[in-house]
Amino acid sequence: MKTFLKRIKSSTSKLASSILRPMEMKNIITGPEYKKSKHSGLHTTFLAIIRDDEEIKPLMEKSNSELKETKSLLKLADPDALHSFLLSEMEQRPDLRNRFKAIFGKEGEGRSLDDYRAEAESLYDNAEDHGYVPYGEDVDFSSLTELSELYIQKGDFLEAAKIHQALAETIAEKMDDVDDSDGNFGGEFTDSLDAFTDCIFKAGLDADSRRPYIKYLFEKYLRGDPDYFQSDYREALDKLCREELDWRYWKELLEPHMPGKIPGEKDWLPHHSARELITMKLDLLLKLGEKDDFYGLIERYYRTSDALCLRYAEKLLADGAKAKAQVVAEEGVAIFEDHLTKKLRDFLSRIYKDSDPKKYRDTLQSLFLQSGDWQYYGPLKKASKPEEWQERLGKLLAHFAENRSTDWSGRTKLIDIYLKEKMYDQALTEVLAKRSLSTLSPYQNDLAFRYPEQYFNAYRDLIIPFADKDVGRKHYQEVVSYLKRMKSIEGYEGAVSEIVGRLRIEHKRKPAFIDEMKEL
Repeated sequence: MKTFLKRIKSSTSKLASSILRPMEMKNIITGPEYKKSKHSGLHTTFLAIIRDDEEIKPLMEKSNSELKETKSLLKLADPDALHSFLLSEMEQRPDLRNRFKAIFGKEGEGRSLDDYRAEAESLYDNAEDHGYVPYGEDVDFSSLTELSELYIQKGDFLEAAKIHQALAETIAEKMDDVDDSDGNFGGEFTDSLDAFTDCIFKAGLDADSRRPYIKYLFEKYLRGDPDYFQSDYREALDKLCREELDWRYWKELLEPHMPGKIPGEKDWLPHHSARELITMKLDLLLKLGEKDDFYGLIERYYRTSDALCLRYAEKLLADGAKAKAQVVAEEGVAIFEDHLTKKLRDFLSRIYKDSDPKKYRDTLQSLFLQSGDWQYYGPLKKASKPEEWQERLGKLLAHFAENRSTDWSGRTKLIDIYLKEKMYDQALTEVLAKRSLSTLSPYQNDLAFRYPEQYFNAYRDLIIPFADKDVGRKHYQEVVSYLKRMKSIEGYEGAVSEIVGRLRIEHKRKPAFIDEMKEL
């Protein structure tokens, strides 16, 4: 008893800040508007809710005054009475009892993983509706995350790791029971797994003691339940394994699961899973400095995946084997479908730039036709002589003209090329042919001052039918925005006023529309 009271007296400020503060803040922050934010502590939450400085100051002063008074009472309290009070409170409040044990208990004398999992599962109860957490409802995990912080402050990293392990496992298992459209639960899982690996690392375990945790993460990765957390487990393994003994043990775990033949990309999930295992082993071989084994493995599989083919070529180039790197990348371009070859072609363009100017220009042209990415257009034009550029330009225009009826981006790309090449007549023809206000608007700055009459007439033919086709303030605001664009065409202010007058008469029973047109 005397030892207990001595520990209490010597830890008065710690007890006040770690145990009594949450109770005090709970009395201040009440009502349905209180909601724990994702990463903040209780004071941060309090300040986020009360935004006005004039409201914050007196409340914080009151809080500090009450805390000071509490500290004074602690000094004056009869030890036996204080002992009875704490026992009574802890009997009624498991959270207080857990915090007390975290602060005053011995290292390694925490709770079981199952206990923490049960508590984590119970936190879902308040947010669930018939066993399901709907969109917009969050689960407050702060009771466990704050408890883990107390163990971290005490240096009991393995107990803190156990808490985060329980959280990560519970969140993963209950993902089918939540609407995670906003990614909140996925974020909580990632945070919990990150904290778990941080704690294991900070615990300063030797290689043998790290092995169970490496095996645990690897088995979680293999299980892939749910599969969209696999990358998190992979990152956790990378984070935890930091020296040769770790990598060798990881490689030992991996060996029995290495695929024989990679399934085709039409069987996407098995293909992806096999490729990721191969990539994992390739990464480990490089970490271990086993370059010959790396090349032996990737040589076996590079024809099955554009990503592995690119990695092989890049590694060859980095190791000075430029000619072989080019051969590998060219083989990939030949065997993989076009939509999978962009990165390989981009890689080849960098090799061709200095070694083969014609292949360089051909590759840039292919990349622009394939992706429509402007980063290839300028270098292609710059690398081509004037006569050759005209020939290549004709092919580009023909390609996008052919696709304009089936591909929306084909027409816009065609217009953009015309504008870049100062082919304004052709650009105008394409814009007007679209007969769309949403096409007229973005090209107005380039074309309307050159062709004011044609541009205004195109707007005028479209604006009345467009105004008639829908209702609602949002639609009216869109109509007004187009009318403003029309009004900005020099010399047609009066014509726009006539159109506005007509719209006011025809839509006089739509007060929201009349209200929006006041701006005109």
